[in-house]
Amino acid sequence: MPRAPTWTTASELRKALARQGIEVSRRTIERDLQVLSGRFPLLADESSKPFGWCWARDANFQFTPRLSASQGVALLLAQAHLRTLLPSSVLAELIPLFDLADQELAHGDWSDWHRRTAVVPTSLSLLPPSIAPGVLNDVHEALLSRRQLMASYRSKGATEARETTIHPLGLIVRGPVQYLVCTLFDYGDIRQLALHRLSATKVSPERSVMPVGFDFTDYVRPAMKYESEGPVRLVAHFTPDAADHLRETALSKDQRLVDLAGTGRIEVTATVELDQTLRWWLKAFGSRVEVREPAALREEFAADLRASLAQYDAA
Repeated sequence: MPRAPTWTTASELRKALARQGIEVSRRTIERDLQVLSGRFPLLADESSKPFGWCWARDANFQFTPRLSASQGVALLLAQAHLRTLLPSSVLAELIPLFDLADQELAHGDWSDWHRRTAVVPTSLSLLPPSIAPGVLNDVHEALLSRRQLMASYRSKGATEARETTIHPLGLIVRGPVQYLVCTLFDYGDIRQLALHRLSATKVSPERSVMPVGFDFTDYVRPAMKYESEGPVRLVAHFTPDAADHLRETALSKDQRLVDLAGTGRIEVTATVELDQTLRWWLKAFGSRVEVREPAALREEFAADLRASLAQYDAA
């Protein structure tokens, strides 16, 4: 039940209960709400049908267990950092808990803890793409209810969107972009659709179909990384300032740092995955790093640098 000024209806409450395995008629919910409103601070908006229901804005939730300070901090941090990952219906249900957390932390040492912590990105932060109104809610609803999703999807580079039947399997957030892991129509291959390319979404009454043996947790481990070409022994010469942070945050458990006396360089040796993330990380150091091994990666970097230099010389 949301707190004012947000309202919900008996039909919406019935759907929420059904997701929790509780089957009850809309009429029963309406009767129960009328009874409960005589005992608890529930409000009814009877100005139009269906009637809307909510907790009063100043409803006192003393009949619920008190939160500890650590529980309050965890809730407020979740509110700050998980806002885009939680369905709006779930966020609405959590509003009373967020309010309770605020009340619990209003006084004392923990009062502003959630304002004294921050997640700082280690790479360039890009602005998230715009997602069409209603798309995120429909995606969340389809995932929660395990229903098919009807939508128009515009593939990358395409100018026209195509009508698509989607079987949602999970969500992946990669940087500023959210991807829906799914299958399409009756095909069994797993796809990832960028949410900002979806439009005209509608949750179907048809149940979604999960591929036999599919496990989202197993799928997402490699999917969260850029495709790896396998482990390699990286040998690179860094300037001391560039290598300094590696003394505390190592590249791997077998990392070794050796001071190359008289060269002004630190040799770093480590076993790492060869993928795009490694390439971007190394290239960010510019002239402060020289890749020595593997030989193929060294030549790749040398060719890139020669091509870049040619562009600047041409200018």
